[in-house]
Amino acid sequence: MNILVTGGTGFVGKALIDQFTLQGIVPHIVSRRRTTVFSDSLVATPTDGDLFSADLIAKVSKIVNLAGESIAGQRWNRKVRGDILSSRVEMTRCIVASIRRNREQGLPYPKVLVSASAIGYYGTHPSRTFTEQSENGDDFLADVCQRWEEEARKAEPLGVRVVRLRFGHILEGDSGMLPRVALPFHFGVGGYIGDGLQWMSWIHRKELINIILQSLEHTTWQGVYNLTSPYSLTMKEFMEVLGTVLGSKSRVRIPSFIARLLFGEMAQEVLLKGQKVFPKRLLEQGYRFQYPHLKETLMDIYRK
Repeated sequence: MNILVTGGTGFVGKALIDQFTLQGIVPHIVSRRRTTVFSDSLVATPTDGDLFSADLIAKVSKIVNLAGESIAGQRWNRKVRGDILSSRVEMTRCIVASIRRNREQGLPYPKVLVSASAIGYYGTHPSRTFTEQSENGDDFLADVCQRWEEEARKAEPLGVRVVRLRFGHILEGDSGMLPRVALPFHFGVGGYIGDGLQWMSWIHRKELINIILQSLEHTTWQGVYNLTSPYSLTMKEFMEVLGTVLGSKSRVRIPSFIARLLFGEMAQEVLLKGQKVFPKRLLEQGYRFQYPHLKETLMDIYRK
């Protein structure tokens, strides 16, 4: 099985590559990061409108598209916002254009594209529950996700099975959101941000990786899926469970203006607002969550 993974050295990509390795699969990895870890498998990132080579696309059977500038890695400004959008849209456009080129030239091309997106697609709301049938939002992240998914869907008329996975907050101990919000608890000053009523729709990274693997294998999987636990929590509830697992109570409320000072515009769109997202299609297709509840998820993460 020949698989191409974009964003293969990122928070999700590295964990996915590890699973492929356990299965004896050595995927082709596309990353903007210079690394020696996967040096034998690295593929140069196309630039300035270039495409992947026809030979590479001809021997790849499946593509997992995880490429994208980190949303939480830095304070947002005009350049960062542009990079967040362009890194996702341009790579997805390049993948689809490379497939189209091979198809038009009568060359083999992959028939499966699993492309990441995010629950930011829905915008935010204090009480509404979003499913895959819900309409899109109108803020910056909603626009990014819409344009990202539109590029992926252009592969469908080419005879490609396209699966769009809308990620919730991904939990693991080595990176992502969790280590940042857990750190104050180790000093006895953990707590919630804002009024604590904003919804947190989350998923264990192990669960997310398993869903990606299944979406590659099951030919009936197509279209959009929410990758969140069925049990969303408010920010306050989330922090209370985290404090319990870490043995340190949630004691502090971080006011909204402090969060804005610390995180800038990202705080307003990611931390101080929320969305309650339900994985309706996964459950309808019979998927059984291994980590549906937050306490068990955090215990699995921190027992390491």
